[in-house]
Amino acid sequence: MRKLVLAAVAMMVMAIVAAPSSVAQEAEKAEKAEATEKMEKMEKMKERSHMMKGTMTAPGEETVKIGYVLAKEEQGAKGWIVVEEDGEKTKIEMRDLAMDGDYFNYNWSPPEEADLVITCSLKKQSDGGFAGDCTDNQEEGRTGQMTMAPMEAMNPCAAEMKEKKMKEKDPSDG
Repeated sequence: MRKLVLAAVAMMVMAIVAAPSSVAQEAEKAEKAEATEKMEKMEKMKERSHMMKGTMTAPGEETVKIGYVLAKEEQGAKGWIVVEEDGEKTKIEMRDLAMDGDYFNYNWSPPEEADLVITCSLKKQSDGGFAGDCTDNQEEGRTGQMTMAPMEAMNPCAAEMKEKKMKEKDPSDG
């Protein structure tokens, strides 16, 4: 009888010990699924986005190199300014993004400063890039500058793709 009781106690202990590990396994599976989903979203975004380089010069400050990520989403164009400082990258969302043939306009706010809105109007340059002034909503006359490199300069394949599309439109070339 004593063996039977010891066996029952041993089985209960094993069940109690095994239960948390199965919960941990489920949590680990959920984490892996979430990480996989996040990676898939990032891959899809890479397919639909373009990365470009540029500069930002705040009033009275040194020029800082920045990056841009522009993506076509179902809801329209999306964009982010990417600033790297001390090895850390910060993504700042561009709002009210609008682009016609000659101008690229957007608003943005520095991290942790939602009440400060910076409005940028960049004009197309002869090299295909954009450059222009940015003003903020808090101090009249405070103007900074931002630039964006031409797509062809940042993505060598873009020029080839553009040329290929032009040839497809005009098959007389050959």
